[in-house]
Amino acid sequence: MTKRTYLHRVTNILFVLFFTVALLAGCSQKNHSETKYYDKDFISSLEKGLQSRWDINKASSSKPLKSKEALTKSVNAEFNTVKPYKNKRFKDDKLHEQVITYLNALEDQKKALEHFEKSKYITEWNKAYNTRTEMLLKINSKYKLTVASKYQPDLDKLIRNGDAVVNKNNKRDAVNILIKAFKFEKSHDNGYIGKYTAIVKNTSGYAFKTFNAKVKLIDSNKTVVQTRHISADAWDKDQTNQFEFTTDKEFSTYEIVSDFIE
Repeated sequence: MTKRTYLHRVTNILFVLFFTVALLAGCSQKNHSETKYYDKDFISSLEKGLQSRWDINKASSSKPLKSKEALTKSVNAEFNTVKPYKNKRFKDDKLHEQVITYLNALEDQKKALEHFEKSKYITEWNKAYNTRTEMLLKINSKYKLTVASKYQPDLDKLIRNGDAVVNKNNKRDAVNILIKAFKFEKSHDNGYIGKYTAIVKNTSGYAFKTFNAKVKLIDSNKTVVQTRHISADAWDKDQTNQFEFTTDKEFSTYEIVSDFIE
């Protein structure tokens, strides 16, 4: 093989390698440029959907009680605007999760309207409303929603409810964690009745005007043989209280559930 032939072959190989790398890079760049995220599109559609819903609400607000037809129309006005985003691609994965939960809440409100004439309608509607406003609060905290000035009070109302829902849920979770800290031990037994005591520090981060809970006494067959009540008034943060109950029942374990707490 001559030197000239050798150089020619090397040149051809280098050309092929260069062309292949360039082609792969081009494909990669093309695929990257084709990636479409819908974060901003959803926020814009959400703003439009909310205002469309409020338009219908205000048009029927003069009636003593909004009809099923009017409520269905208002929910659909928002739902149809935002539902295309359920399976869209989002750059912010957390936002996508919130979008899905929000859409599910709208669907739950639509389902609640199927029971408009029944008592469970209010319960189902309010549950979906609370979930919807909680998601709206979270979305708005990162992506400030913009609506016409005449609709700002409507948006503020939803945000306030969402904030109340979050606070209520946080308090509920804190109470459940606190309840797990209750460890009852037998402190006295006269042969007929046993007294059980638990010393608990309020580490929940909340002060309670009233703290009421139920202690379910459960035997080896997993049967609740008795339920006893425990309570405390003006239980401040970081304050330690003594709780106790008495029983003449034999039990192998117990379960504590919150009753009335404020």
